[in-house]
Amino acid sequence: MATIKLIIRQNKGSVNKDGSTLILLRYTHKGQTMYFSTGLSVDPKNWDKVNQRVKKSEKGFTSKNMLLTKFKQKFDDIVHKALYDDIEPAASFVRSQYELGKNPTEGKQGKRGKPVHHVSWEQFKNDFIEESRRTKKPSTIRSYNDFIHLLELYKKDRRIKELFWQSFTLDFYYDIMQYHIEERGAGNNTFGKIIKTLKTFLNAATERGYNKFLEFKTKRFKVLQEEVSHIYLNEQEIQQLLELNLDHDIKLKEIRDLFVIACYTGVRFGDFKQLNQQNIRDGRLRIKTQKTGQYVVIPFHPIVQSIIERYSGKLPHAYSNMLVNRELKTIAKMAGMDKTIIRSRMHGVERVEQTFVKWELLSTHCARRSFATNLYKQGFPTISIMKITGHKSEKTFMRYIKVTEDEVANMLEEHWNTFQMTA
Repeated sequence: MATIKLIIRQNKGSVNKDGSTLILLRYTHKGQTMYFSTGLSVDPKNWDKVNQRVKKSEKGFTSKNMLLTKFKQKFDDIVHKALYDDIEPAASFVRSQYELGKNPTEGKQGKRGKPVHHVSWEQFKNDFIEESRRTKKPSTIRSYNDFIHLLELYKKDRRIKELFWQSFTLDFYYDIMQYHIEERGAGNNTFGKIIKTLKTFLNAATERGYNKFLEFKTKRFKVLQEEVSHIYLNEQEIQQLLELNLDHDIKLKEIRDLFVIACYTGVRFGDFKQLNQQNIRDGRLRIKTQKTGQYVVIPFHPIVQSIIERYSGKLPHAYSNMLVNRELKTIAKMAGMDKTIIRSRMHGVERVEQTFVKWELLSTHCARRSFATNLYKQGFPTISIMKITGHKSEKTFMRYIKVTEDEVANMLEEHWNTFQMTA
């Protein structure tokens, strides 16, 4: 009679540094015993020995118990099939069938009729990133690596040694949502980006025949997204920065000047590092953007022209993005940008409000939003602004436009007054 049992070992050598221990499956048949790793770990005090389950006191207990049930079911299926086929389910036979199930080389066919070899999630995610380096932009590869890093944090905290294709269920979705939003304090957009990237990986794996578990395609496995109340600087606030005397600190002055140039060109700060004097011709900035590869021509605003003349026809020095974001807050504070900003964000289904002083929220990307929003308020055609910013869809572009209800009312009022004067 075969027995299948989930166990943990509590001897000193089997306990990890964090106090957790591996959950094993023990298979016994006619005195022969073999152990199989489930890839999951648990704090020994959170293990229910009688029911062979993870207790509710363990973080991620739902996902772990779901995975344990599926893992144990594999062995039940192997034994039942062997008995049906009049085969003795010896421990060695069960191991061979289990290993065959992990590495099937026959029977599966790809889209073009070629055999599909087994590739695990852990192997695929690394291979997919390496393959993507040939066709994807560096920014996309960075986002893939960020996603893997966040997934590893989740695995470490949940004491999950390995994820499998069948791991990505709705139980996983809700558990990783709880982890990132409730436990780590991330916003819905951050979590949404994680799920969006995960779906990119899983769709690619499914197309290649590696993954056959499609619960990630259900409507409830959704990418959360919300409109975020980012700030921008209006013309008066940009002038505040320009009027600030920074002659005592060349670094701050260069950062301020380059930020103001970005406010009047819409250029991403990452693009400034690749620019040189050859990009400046006939009073215009001509660049091929790194993110989209789009070629744009931007005429210089008089303020930009005057700044460049002060630097002998060149652009100010471009510092690292991290340094600029830090120093911009210092500059904005010195310029007196102390307006109170209430930012409302969703954390799961809960709306959370935080209060900031405006200088605390200033960053390099604020310049690009300021460029788009100020032109929009001036009535410059949306499609023309998109040509300069490189946006391909109006929906994405409109997320950059940070116009308050009062500002929209003022624009409409001004339009009506102008229309009545010309009627």
